[in-house]
Amino acid sequence: MRGGGFGLSGCRALLAAAGLVVLGGCSNWDSYLDPSVVGRWEHTATKVPILERIATIEDEPDQYVEYSEIRPSDLIPEAEPYRLGGGDTLVITVYDLIIPGQPLTEQRTIDQNGYIDYPVLGRFYVSGLTEDEVRALIEQRTAEGFVQDPLVSVSLQSRRQQAFHLSGNVRSPGPYAIPASDYRLLEALIAAGGIGESARYVHVIRQVPLTREAGGVREPERPKPDEPKTPSGEELLDIIDDLSGRGAEPLPTRPAERLELPSQPEADEQPEALIDIDEPVSAIERGSVSSEQGVSGGGTRWVFLNGQWVLGAGPTRPSQSGAIVEEEDYLTVAGRLMTQRVIRVPVKPLMAGDARYNIVVRPGDIIRVPLPEAGNIYIDGQINRPGSYQLPAAGRLTLTRAVTAAGGLGGLAIPERVDLTRIVGEGMQATVMLDYRAISEGTQPDIYLKPDDRINIGTNFWAFPLAVLRNGFRVSYGFGFLLDRNFGNDVFGPPPVNRIGN
Repeated sequence: MRGGGFGLSGCRALLAAAGLVVLGGCSNWDSYLDPSVVGRWEHTATKVPILERIATIEDEPDQYVEYSEIRPSDLIPEAEPYRLGGGDTLVITVYDLIIPGQPLTEQRTIDQNGYIDYPVLGRFYVSGLTEDEVRALIEQRTAEGFVQDPLVSVSLQSRRQQAFHLSGNVRSPGPYAIPASDYRLLEALIAAGGIGESARYVHVIRQVPLTREAGGVREPERPKPDEPKTPSGEELLDIIDDLSGRGAEPLPTRPAERLELPSQPEADEQPEALIDIDEPVSAIERGSVSSEQGVSGGGTRWVFLNGQWVLGAGPTRPSQSGAIVEEEDYLTVAGRLMTQRVIRVPVKPLMAGDARYNIVVRPGDIIRVPLPEAGNIYIDGQINRPGSYQLPAAGRLTLTRAVTAAGGLGGLAIPERVDLTRIVGEGMQATVMLDYRAISEGTQPDIYLKPDDRINIGTNFWAFPLAVLRNGFRVSYGFGFLLDRNFGNDVFGPPPVNRIGN
């Protein structure tokens, strides 16, 4: 009996010591049979990026706009003479034009075609000229038939071309004048009342004309020279009679010379097909178009159909020479006339006073401060507080932050089964499964959430049995038993007897 008692006590002590060892060595365990508890809890630091988009379901966010970094030339002022344009107002004074010794002062606004009208002198084309060039032009016109030694004064009253525009997340959007050539971006934002500190970038849209016409400068229209009138048949007969002498003997003639006409293409020769500029070079070599791929009367263009490049009918238009040519897309024509740069300037270093980001504002710049993303995200499934959550005005919401804001994962959640549904186009959405455990452990990057994102926390078959098992164990564990004696009352001895009344 004594040996048995010692053995039982020894087993208990051994189990207690093993339990202490296990509990001491398991301080870094995520949980006890609870897969919903996630975290890193490692002594080694880690650094992972936060994704702006999910490449498997989303296209490039800037596929239509290519942002440009700040160049050294963007920080250097350009002191160039101002070129006039439509909407500018001039004050012109000409002396001795009508009354000797009296000046004639007129205020004129340049019209959309680049012209101004001045009394007596007529119409002038001044778009693209400087003040000195306009003065020289008026002096030349005045000296031609009015004043021998004219005195002309030209002053610019309003500069419509010397302006920029502010839009987006600014207190006072609209057009603003550029007072000096060394006018900086930070000054422009302050003039508009400042911007919110939550903005991340400022976009400066700068258009660069490739032609004079695109820049608002074009050559003035000049009257076309009179075309020679083609004589009629009767007039030709009269000329012949005059030259040959009416009724006289005809002049000796000589055999007519044969006219050499340019050779025409043979019937089996087909003109070269017009193809798109973005057609693969390997698909078609120059001059290798067969007769089956010839151009029909309606014109052709290469299109990508069913995995291959084929010739298809395209829009055509008649040219001035009468030939049928392909109608160019307006974006292609606009790309040849005008190009632009979208300069992306980070707000934090700009507002902190970093001169490397305080670029010079040019005439015609459009400064846009993007508004912060607004909208809601939706969380459901195995989450403690499912529902709709609004995107914050300051800062950005990630997947892990959204789960934290919703009270954390539920008891039946499986972190490896998290579905994210995102709008990827007009009337189009896509769903991708994420590993929330790997994101929490720092082995996979977190993701920035966007408006209308939906997060669904999933579970599996073993989540409920594990919950039942771990809920059966408590901190203070006790033993219990069930005694069934068919309603007998003598289990713990004879029942009490009522002696009163016996």
